[in-house]
Amino acid sequence: MDYRNLCDNDYERLSDYIAAGAYSLRSRHGFRIPALVVDQWRQQGYAVLRTNTLAQRFGVGRRTMWNTIRGAIEAGFIKEIGRNEDGRPMYVPVVERGDEWRAQYNARMAAHEAA
Repeated sequence: MDYRNLCDNDYERLSDYIAAGAYSLRSRHGFRIPALVVDQWRQQGYAVLRTNTLAQRFGVGRRTMWNTIRGAIEAGFIKEIGRNEDGRPMYVPVVERGDEWRAQYNARMAAHEAA
């Protein structure tokens, strides 16, 4: 992902979102989904996750990859906003999950420093 044209606040929010996904989505490839969605979303406004391409890339079956994507949807890290011309689902990141993760992280650090 190209971070050069991001302001500091956007960079921090997207980094927190990706970290939250890695922290929360504990399946074998679940941590990859938020980063893939953010990258495509920044380029074209939405992401199209092709299960067959991702499955081949990561060495798993299509069903496993679909379950991984569905897990990210159910956990609230991505949401479907419609379908493209080919009928494939379009996804966008729920960046607010990164904000929640940052607030929890700051609370943990404050409690640790107070101890």
